[in-house]
Amino acid sequence: MKCPNCGCEMAADHLYCEKCGMEIQMVPDFEPEIENSIIETLSTVAEEIEGNAGKETESEKKEPEIREKDPGTSKVSSKDPEKNWLLLSLITFISVTVAAAFIAIFLYHRYSVTYQIEQARKYGELQDYERAIVYLEKARTLKEDAADIVLMESNYYYQMGEKQQAVDVLLRLLKSRELSFEEKEKAYESIFAIYDEEKRYEEINALLMECQDGDIVNQFQQYMAMTPEFSYVSGNYDEIITLRISANTTGKIYYTMDGSNPDENSDVYTAPLFLESGEYQIAAVFINDYGIESQVGRSWYVINLTVPDPPELLIYSGDYHVPTKIEAVLPETGTVYYTMDGSTPGKDSLKYTEPIEMPLGKSNFKFVTISEEGVPSEVISRSFDLTLRTDVTINKAVENVMKALFDRKVLSDLQGHAHGIQGKYVFEYDTIVEIPNLGYYYILNEYVEDENGGREKTERLYAVEVYTGAPNRLIYDENGQMGLISLQ
Repeated sequence: MKCPNCGCEMAADHLYCEKCGMEIQMVPDFEPEIENSIIETLSTVAEEIEGNAGKETESEKKEPEIREKDPGTSKVSSKDPEKNWLLLSLITFISVTVAAAFIAIFLYHRYSVTYQIEQARKYGELQDYERAIVYLEKARTLKEDAADIVLMESNYYYQMGEKQQAVDVLLRLLKSRELSFEEKEKAYESIFAIYDEEKRYEEINALLMECQDGDIVNQFQQYMAMTPEFSYVSGNYDEIITLRISANTTGKIYYTMDGSNPDENSDVYTAPLFLESGEYQIAAVFINDYGIESQVGRSWYVINLTVPDPPELLIYSGDYHVPTKIEAVLPETGTVYYTMDGSTPGKDSLKYTEPIEMPLGKSNFKFVTISEEGVPSEVISRSFDLTLRTDVTINKAVENVMKALFDRKVLSDLQGHAHGIQGKYVFEYDTIVEIPNLGYYYILNEYVEDENGGREKTERLYAVEVYTGAPNRLIYDENGQMGLISLQ
């Protein structure tokens, strides 16, 4: 078939010339119902004409007899013109009706969007996607790239394996006119399904970065890698900053603190960064679960803090042979915290409020002052080794308490069992204290231990004199002063 405009040879079933673009006028398929109706109408008319012709033949047989009887009668019957006029009118009416039906069918097939879509669906069900797309392209010209038509066309391209063509028609739709949210959502969803299938995540991210509709961006943000955000803006601060870095979806944040570009070999952000006194240049990059990398986010901070004075310890490190208290002079501002195991103290450590009894054996105390802004002072350390020159050990002190309670019938045996309790009593050393005017004493806590080893502390305390081993109950009066009740 040749184009009537330029004469170029055209492929079969093409509605447009690929060279000059002229539309080819093709006679469309007719609807079976309309075609059958026309055939039935023509058949009925033909039968009526044939019947009338038979009647005229019978009349003509009688005409000679009439003319013989009435020689003066005209040779041509007065009824002949009337019959001819009726026949001509009937034929004209039928011709006009048939022509109008043909024109109506032609116009319906050519200009009806519904017809084009129905035909497209029909051929789509037959998996003749190329022909289905021809009808959809015609429908799009009639309905100005309607979203539902374009989505159907994209699906047919996808079924043909033309994935890029399926994406292209949707991209053109998104740029062609304003769409409702539902239409845009379906278009983006179809594009991303193809991109996801081909692992083209960078293109998904780029397309979403260009999108001006925030609702669409939120709908598909799992594909995006947006620049990390910082919980504090750049600037000067007079307090410690707890800096948080966040991303828009799941993935990993990598960061540096010297301004260098972060990558997958940099530190992974897992917890807030505590920025103390000094200057910081924080750079962070986000890589989502699809491997898409964001732009690098940067922020700088200058932390100007007033460092508090450390506490002043009134005791030095060394060996001690008598119970000694560890006393510190508190600075004017801030709170003093300490540890006894050599770890660095902080706000979660023990708070210093009064002199501390030096524990037996070796110990390593550390003290620090923390200001209201959270700024720590210099850490002060002291190490002690307390050994008593006595034959009364801690184990001996525990034995003396248990024997005294057994003698008083409180315990039923020297293993700590007693009537009325499940399990047994156990005693553990707590500290050494000096009771004014009475001397130094081991302080023991009392526990009830069940069969599984679980312990519950009681309210009773025991004091054993360090040098004599004499057991006592330790009590406090209403003023908080310590007193003793002898168990001997």
